[in-house]
Amino acid sequence: MTLSIVGDVQVGFPAVRTGYGQQTYGNTSPQVERYTWLTVGDDGRVTLFAGKVEYGQNIRTGLAVEVADELRVGLDDVDVVLGDTDRVPWDMGTFGSQSTARVGWQLRKAAATARETLIALGADHLDLPASDLEARDGRVISKHDPARGVDYAALLEGDPRVEEIAERPAVTPSGEWSVMGQTHRRRLDGLDRVTGRAKYSQDIQPEGMLFATVVRPPAYGGRARSVDPAPAEALPSVVSVVREDGLIAVLAEDDEAAALGARMVQVDWEIPSGQPSRWDMPAHLVESGTEPYPMHEAGDLDEGFRQADHILESTYYLPYIAPAPMEPRATVAQWEGDRLTVWAGTQRPFGLRQELASIFGIDESAVHVIAPEIGGGFGAKSPYALAHDAARLARIAGRPVRIAFTRAEEMMWSNFRPSALIQIKSGFTSDGRLVAWQSDAYHSGERVMIGRRGAETPYDAGNVRSLVYRSDSPLPSGSYRSLGAAVNHFAREVHMDEIAEAVGKDPVELRLHNLSEPRFRRVLEQAAEEFGWSGPHPAEGRGAGIALGIDVGSYVATAVEVSVAGREVRVHRVGAALDCGQVVNPEGALNQMEGSIVMGLGGALFEASDFQDGRLLNASFARYRVPRITDAPRIDVRLIGDPETPSTGAGEPGIVPIGAAISGAVFAATGVRHRELPILRHL
Repeated sequence: MTLSIVGDVQVGFPAVRTGYGQQTYGNTSPQVERYTWLTVGDDGRVTLFAGKVEYGQNIRTGLAVEVADELRVGLDDVDVVLGDTDRVPWDMGTFGSQSTARVGWQLRKAAATARETLIALGADHLDLPASDLEARDGRVISKHDPARGVDYAALLEGDPRVEEIAERPAVTPSGEWSVMGQTHRRRLDGLDRVTGRAKYSQDIQPEGMLFATVVRPPAYGGRARSVDPAPAEALPSVVSVVREDGLIAVLAEDDEAAALGARMVQVDWEIPSGQPSRWDMPAHLVESGTEPYPMHEAGDLDEGFRQADHILESTYYLPYIAPAPMEPRATVAQWEGDRLTVWAGTQRPFGLRQELASIFGIDESAVHVIAPEIGGGFGAKSPYALAHDAARLARIAGRPVRIAFTRAEEMMWSNFRPSALIQIKSGFTSDGRLVAWQSDAYHSGERVMIGRRGAETPYDAGNVRSLVYRSDSPLPSGSYRSLGAAVNHFAREVHMDEIAEAVGKDPVELRLHNLSEPRFRRVLEQAAEEFGWSGPHPAEGRGAGIALGIDVGSYVATAVEVSVAGREVRVHRVGAALDCGQVVNPEGALNQMEGSIVMGLGGALFEASDFQDGRLLNASFARYRVPRITDAPRIDVRLIGDPETPSTGAGEPGIVPIGAAISGAVFAATGVRHRELPILRHL
C-alpha cells in the first residue's frame, strides 16, 4: 500500500479550493480541499509534493532535506514534485522567500506524522509498544535491540492508508537533526542540469506543435492602425497570421519561420507621444506621487527637529532595473477538447491557472499548469501573460503552440524593478544620537505596496514619520528580488553614513549608537567581525563600507572593500552575516546570500534600464551590463540565526544592504558621495 499524508494549506495562507485563493485575500472556499503533501510507497521511497517551483534557488533539495530528516531516510530516497497544479497542494506562488519558512514547515509536520504512523504500524508488526520503537534508516526498530526491526516497505503491504497531518506532531528538535543543518553541496537536480537532461518550457514539444512569434509594437503603448499579413503568409513554412483582439501573431512549422514571418508582417503603429524618459524620472516620480501610505509615525517630529544639534537633508534616486533572468520566458499550450494544459516557467502556477480559467470561461479543474525547470525568476516571472497568448493561439490553431521570448523581448516586456526617489531629513545630536527622522519615498508602480518593504527605520530616532507614495510608471513595474526593500535600505543606510561623517564617528559605531534591537546589533557586529572591520580606510587606495537591513523577517549586515581606478570600481571582498532563524540547509542559505550579493552589486555599480519615447534603449546584454564572473568578489558569510527561532527567508535579504555598503566604500576611497545609482554612471 501507499501511506499518504494529507492536509489543507493552513501554513499562513487561506485554505482555498478555487479562484486563486479567492484572489488570495478575503473569502475562502467553504469546501476546503485535502491535499496530499507526502507519500511513502510500498518500495519505501518517499515523495513530497509542494506548490513551490524550482527556478535555481535549490528549494528542491532544501525541502527534501527537511523530509528526509523527519522520516529518517537518506536524501536519495526522497522524490520531489513541484509546481504541477494537478498534483501538488495549492500555493500562492514562489516569492517572498517563504518556501522554507512556510511550506518546509508544513512538510516537516507531514513527515513527522508519517513517521509516527509508521512507528504505530511497526508496533503491531513487531508486537512491541510504540514507546520502545524508533525510526532509523527507513526502518522501524527496537530502541533496545536494533537488529529487531522492519523496513517501511514491509509495513506498507495491503490497502492504501491516508492520514491527516497531525496538529502537533513530534517534529525533530534542532539538537537531534542528522540531515537538516548539515552541508549538502550536491543538488538533487545538479546532474540533470549540467548534462542537459533538465527540461525547461522551451524543451516541451508535443506532437504537431506550431511555433508562434507575437508581433509587438516598438514602443510601450503602441497600437496597430493597420496590418498587412501578406508578405508573411507568402513564406513557405508559415501556417497563418492571427489577428484577434489586438493580438498579432505568426504561426509556423518552425521557430525560424515564425520569427522571420513576424518581421515580414507590415504594421502601421500608433505610438503615444510625450512618454517620460529615464532623464525625466526623478521629477516625474515626485510630481505624480499620490496615495501617501504612513509606514511609521511616532512621537512629535517638529519637537524632534527642535532638539537636534544638526539637521541633514538628502535625496536618493534609483533607476529601473531589468530582472534579466538567464532563461527568457517560454510557454507551450495544448487543448484536448475543453481541457487546457500549459507548460510555463511561472512562479505562480495556481495564479496562472485561475487567470486562464477566467479568460476562457472554464472551470479551474479544466486547466492544468505545469512549471518545468525555470532558469531564474527574481519575481519577474510571477506575471506570465505569454501563457495567455499561447493558449489563445493554440485554441485558434487546433494544435499545440509554443511561444518563446527572445532576449530583447524578455528585457522589454518583462516587468522592471520600480524606479524610486527617496527624500530623507534627519535630526541628530552632536554625538550622533538620532532625535528625528522624516522619510518620503516615491516608488513607481500601480500599487503603493510596491515601495513599502523596508520603508521603516530600525534606528531609535524617537520622533519619526515615514511615508511611501505611489508614482506613475512609464515602464511596467513589478516584483523584483526584495522589491522595494533594497531601494529603501540604500537611501536609509547611505544617509546613516552621512550622519557618521557629519559627527566624525565610525559607521559601525554610529549605527550601534542608535540601535537597541538585539538582532540588529548582533548581525552588524558579526558582519564587522567576519570582515575584519577596522574603519572606512582598510588599506592604501582602498575604501570600506558597511550597511545593515531586514527583509522577509531576516536580519542581515554586509561590509565591502573596494578600489576605484578611473571610471571602474572593483569590489574585492564582502563579509556578511545573516540571521534567518533556524537554518535547515546551510549550503542553500549561503548560496542564496552569495547570489543576492552579486545581483545587488550589479544594481549598485552598472545596471539601469534606459528608455526614451516609450522605447527601451538597452534591451540586450551587449548594452545592459549584468555582473560577470570577473566582477564577483570573495564572499564570506556567517549564518548566525538562533536554531530555536523559526526559519525566515534567505533568498532575498542579501541584496538589501549591498548597494549602500558599496556606496560607503566608494566614498571612503574617493571622497565623493553617491546618492544615485548606478555608481559607474556618476564617477
